[in-house]
Amino acid sequence: MTNPKSTLLNSLVPKDETVWVTYYRDDDLLFFLTGPTSLTSSMAAQSAAFTLYAVTDGSKAKKLGKGGDPTALEKKYGVSEAIRSTRIAKAS
Repeated sequence: MTNPKSTLLNSLVPKDETVWVTYYRDDDLLFFLTGPTSLTSSMAAQSAAFTLYAVTDGSKAKKLGKGGDPTALEKKYGVSEAIRSTRIAKAS
């Protein structure tokens, strides 16, 4: 049986990128981070090795930004805050 989460994620990821991290709230995919296949690759040393995407309309990926530090991308685009605020808004 095919996992619907995997199918959605696979349909959103560009073919030349590898998913490193997924960000879910409950069962909803909100963001994903792609990067080089290997940290030892020369691509990892480049400043734009990682890309952060937001999932919009439940089935579309919007590129938010690129950078060499995944944690900095998360902070810059407020990933933690978005996940928390969505959870709080839903609970109200």
